[in-house]
Amino acid sequence: MSGDGPGSAEPVRRSPRTPCPRRVRTASTCPGRLLVVGCAASGDPDGSPPSVPPGIVDRLDRADVVFAVGDAEPTVLFYAEAWRVERLDGVASRDGRRVAAWFAGHPGATAVLVDPGDPRQVTTVVSALLPALRVESLDGPGLAPPRRYPLGWSTE
Repeated sequence: MSGDGPGSAEPVRRSPRTPCPRRVRTASTCPGRLLVVGCAASGDPDGSPPSVPPGIVDRLDRADVVFAVGDAEPTVLFYAEAWRVERLDGVASRDGRRVAAWFAGHPGATAVLVDPGDPRQVTTVVSALLPALRVESLDGPGLAPPRRYPLGWSTE
């Protein structure tokens, strides 16, 4: 009979020699991604806000955290939930250390940095502290402040 001991007709089933490989995320192997976006201060001369490039709002939605530098916070709060927005004070060295510390605690995460000025100062500090971090900058005006009265309301 089949399966009655030695000499059986069925092959012996063995467990795999090595377990299935698992990917382990660590700060050294997968530091994360930082997307740098500008923030337009005002709209066009005719009073309309500048257009927001397509895809930025979707990328803000997918980010784990959004860092807003100084005056960019009200604009960022229009596009992202308040619990995901971290306000930075505008001092490049402190802001860079704060962003790097956040990535150290959240390896493999995605963050967005919205800066109305020159974000290179902050990203230089972050890149020096986390050289493996992928930093991507989007060209163009970036986020635009919403219209004050989008439905044609008047102030009178």
